[in-house]
Amino acid sequence: MQPLRFTFEKNLTMKYFTLFAFLITTLAAHSQSLVDHTRQIDGARSSNAFSQTLAPFYHGVASGDPTSSSILLWTRFTPIDTTANYDIKWKIATDTAMINVIDSGIVNTDASTDFTVNVDVTGLSGGTTYYYVFEESGQFSLIGRTRTTPTNNPGHLRFGVVSCDNYQAGYFRAYGELAEREDLDAIIHLGDYIYEYADGVYGDSTLMADGSRPLSPSGEIVTLEDYRARYSTYRLDSNFIRAHQQHPFITIWDDHETANDSWTGGAENHDTTTQGDWNTRVANAKQAYFEWLPIRENMGSIYRTISYGPLMDLVMLDTRIEGREEQILDITNPALYDPNRTILGSTQKAWLKNQLSSSSATWKVMGNQVIFSPFTAGWGALLDTTVTYEDLESTFLDIWDGYPAERTELIDYISQNNIDNTVILTGDFHSSFAFDVTDTPNVLNIVNVPGVGPLPFYDPSPIYDPVTGTGSVAVEFASPSISSANFDENTDPATAQALQFQINNDIVIPPAGPNLGNPNPHMKYADLIQHGYFLLDVKDDSTQADYYFIDDILVPNGTESYAQGAKTMRDSNKLELTAVPATQKSNPPALAPLNPPSNVTSLDKGLENGVIIGIYPNPSDELLTVHFALNATASMTFELFTMDGKQVKNMRKTIPTGIYSQQIDVSDLDSGIYMLRISDGRTSMTREVVIR
Repeated sequence: MQPLRFTFEKNLTMKYFTLFAFLITTLAAHSQSLVDHTRQIDGARSSNAFSQTLAPFYHGVASGDPTSSSILLWTRFTPIDTTANYDIKWKIATDTAMINVIDSGIVNTDASTDFTVNVDVTGLSGGTTYYYVFEESGQFSLIGRTRTTPTNNPGHLRFGVVSCDNYQAGYFRAYGELAEREDLDAIIHLGDYIYEYADGVYGDSTLMADGSRPLSPSGEIVTLEDYRARYSTYRLDSNFIRAHQQHPFITIWDDHETANDSWTGGAENHDTTTQGDWNTRVANAKQAYFEWLPIRENMGSIYRTISYGPLMDLVMLDTRIEGREEQILDITNPALYDPNRTILGSTQKAWLKNQLSSSSATWKVMGNQVIFSPFTAGWGALLDTTVTYEDLESTFLDIWDGYPAERTELIDYISQNNIDNTVILTGDFHSSFAFDVTDTPNVLNIVNVPGVGPLPFYDPSPIYDPVTGTGSVAVEFASPSISSANFDENTDPATAQALQFQINNDIVIPPAGPNLGNPNPHMKYADLIQHGYFLLDVKDDSTQADYYFIDDILVPNGTESYAQGAKTMRDSNKLELTAVPATQKSNPPALAPLNPPSNVTSLDKGLENGVIIGIYPNPSDELLTVHFALNATASMTFELFTMDGKQVKNMRKTIPTGIYSQQIDVSDLDSGIYMLRISDGRTSMTREVVIR
């Protein structure tokens, strides 16, 4: 097959595309090798920022992989003596004050796990929010907040969906926004949690040059110690800390947790002559991943299903290193179309089919690393006669387009088995997309137009109607990057805007030339420029993705804005756009406190600097009086909590030595049982009080 080059008469060459002109490298902007970055300059750099108030649990807390009766709790203890081992206490409760403790225990950690702690807490109730804390020698971590999955139909689920965190490309502000949302069941991370590149190689030139976001270690990560240090750097980010504190994470890796464009036997960014054996590098990457993230390890695999009751099954996949064959970056190579070619591997594929066909949940949601739907880019060769149609179509074969037979097999399986309400979640591409899922969105015909030359015509599909959605078997939502470079950052905003317009609209040759058709008619929404996340809102009758974008990732503070919604109605298996975000969940549980407790206990050990003489009247209906004595000046705090952990009163004052009575107005509170927590700044105690 001869490479197809498009040529034009001089009066037509580029005429129409003046409006949409862009560099041809835009079409490969997600490839790191095409990005123009400035290497880190020498000189003084700021040290990595961390909060001293979090000592010795500087990396905060996290939770993940929820079930209806269990949850993984995580922290990392920073020791003074790295040769010792440490007993870390933990407890889990149903309230933010850690009064109603459900379970507790002790786990030992040492250098063999990089002083990380993963505790699988069992015996929990389904669909319940819990709070947890770690402690070592009287020093406490942040209080974390997590949630188990439901056993009954919850009626409404909400998830944050994220991917692609490049530390040196921008601030992780999207995580800060997600941390403030009270109604999320979990955050789903679709991969590229870290990047493997050396300091100053891949990121924003300004941030790399001024030392705002220095990477550790400074070189590319290969060894176990390298990967551990890189995770440590990322997890010291304050926004990352807050997001992990407030929500359980459900994660899968993509390529950059090992190396760029990885597959089972290697990677584009791995050189055996300088970086050693590939399997050793993968083992190092996996060990650090399972140490630093709250995820259940299953013989080194990450594909798994998490049930959210009869409403939703979340099926998480590994399309990267579990069974993927090496990429073939050439659409003219017959091997690309081998019916046995796989991105999943035979074992995982059989497992996936079984998960889909045996699921009794209304919604089957697949968490997947790379774009599943067909993605057509060859039309870009109209813009540059030095580049062939084949060149451009071959650019995007690290996604499912590079494994077309297996994609067809899965689409046919969904269709032939009448598996409705399948939703595919995708990361990797640093863009926001929403697709109808069909194997044949259009039909390509190359036509030799007199006076113009060969042109690609995207004719209507015989099985899919983009107007009605007939022929779509599922839907796909692709998440924007948290900070990794988008199309505009790899080229320029005008270029990206032009591509964004043309990518899923009819191509018309002016002034009265032919309409080549829509290259991607199944792509219902596209944004190639913005960073952020989407919320996945799941109800009995619909599932909706709401896209939220960050105003500027190069500054640590700012705002987010709502951009677009795309939803699928139950049993429709197709998309419709909406300008109205889905409604929030009602009565969400309280967020965890922002600061670590000075002391958290369900046992009354008294106050170090004083004594509580009496609390009266109890029951009370107007004023509650606390009578106490201090033998030293103390920073006193008086807090009232409901039994579900909501703080309703908070009084703070510095009080010198003496005997005092502190009155608390409770006349505005509902009748019921409350917990009164009193602290002198060093120790605390609790008492049950009744409001009539």
